[in-house]
Amino acid sequence: MPGGRPVGAGDLSRRTVLGSALVSGAALLAACASGTAGGTPAPSAGEGTGDGGTLAAAPAGPILLTDQRGSVVTLPRPARRIVTIPQPAASILIAVDQSADHLVGMQNASWVAVRDGILGTIFPAALDVRHDVADDTFTPNVEAVLALQPDLVVQWGDQGSGIIAPLENAGLTVVGLKYGTQDDVTTWISLFSRALGRGERGEMLNIATDTAYQQVIAVGKARPAPKPTILYINRFVGGLKVAGTGTYNDAYIAMVGGQNPASGPGGTSGKGMVGVDPEQVLAWDPDIVLLGNFDAALPRDLYGSAVWRGLTAVKDKRVYKVPLGGYRWDPPSHESPLMWRWLSMVAFPGQPTYDLRGDIVSSYGRLYGYQPSAAQLDSILRTATNDGSADYQQFHA
Repeated sequence: MPGGRPVGAGDLSRRTVLGSALVSGAALLAACASGTAGGTPAPSAGEGTGDGGTLAAAPAGPILLTDQRGSVVTLPRPARRIVTIPQPAASILIAVDQSADHLVGMQNASWVAVRDGILGTIFPAALDVRHDVADDTFTPNVEAVLALQPDLVVQWGDQGSGIIAPLENAGLTVVGLKYGTQDDVTTWISLFSRALGRGERGEMLNIATDTAYQQVIAVGKARPAPKPTILYINRFVGGLKVAGTGTYNDAYIAMVGGQNPASGPGGTSGKGMVGVDPEQVLAWDPDIVLLGNFDAALPRDLYGSAVWRGLTAVKDKRVYKVPLGGYRWDPPSHESPLMWRWLSMVAFPGQPTYDLRGDIVSSYGRLYGYQPSAAQLDSILRTATNDGSADYQQFHA
């Protein structure tokens, strides 16, 4: 991710703790009433019903949170002023809370994601949230954080004591997080919902994600051979970086039934996001290329370049810019099920598929209490950007 934080480092595992919860998942989802959040009312029926409010009364007494360092953090009452430094913590917190009312500070890259995606439209107040609480290396601006008088500060817990100790030494209550898998997102949602006194909402959101995971992986396993090769480019402008072994992107490529040429035999020698030269990409000759949301590269940049004209993905017009919704779809987030479905449709056009536009509407009802317009769906799916690529008309209304 920008500012030195990797986009993803780990497999796409799912929370085994949700297994028993799935038994009551359908009843819990059906019980949620529809709501609004700064925009068009959410649908009143189906997968998209949001809870529109607290599902249960706020817990009496102190709230105990075990963070991803293993530290136990105590809140005397539900947090009402929260500062987030990691990405995509701000977007996930907004989704859990269905508002920006309790987010008082965030790191600048998180604010950029809110501004450039749809969250700034759904929740305009998020654009006014102070976003100078940490620099690009996530080193906190302790003075700025203290000025916000937060009940809780969210910071990376696995990047050394240098970025978390100054906050704790200033007397602030801090939860430390790590990131890289969908399990981490599940943990964040659980922590944030409990911190807000809305534990049942976090459970409902995590059940919905786990249900989507099971559906997508079942479809992926049933895909016939041969598997299309799919290369995710994390950085294109100013030097190529691709997702290799051990990345979240590598995992969801396999999940939908594809194959990542940058992992396994013949792949990169290193793990994670790995720098490569154009010759290596040409040697892999992927069937499909995904351009991530961490620089400004677009499909036309490859289609119009003499360097890439021999690439199968270019010749077949199968280069796609990854969508951008309430957060970037390429790394793990609360919108990941939409990424899995989108990629499945990109990789296997014409095969058993999803109503992705309908899925976005229903998901946004659940997450944000909001129903996006047709034009907003086009923007999220980047139809104008991707319409020069093969089979992208399947994402039109």
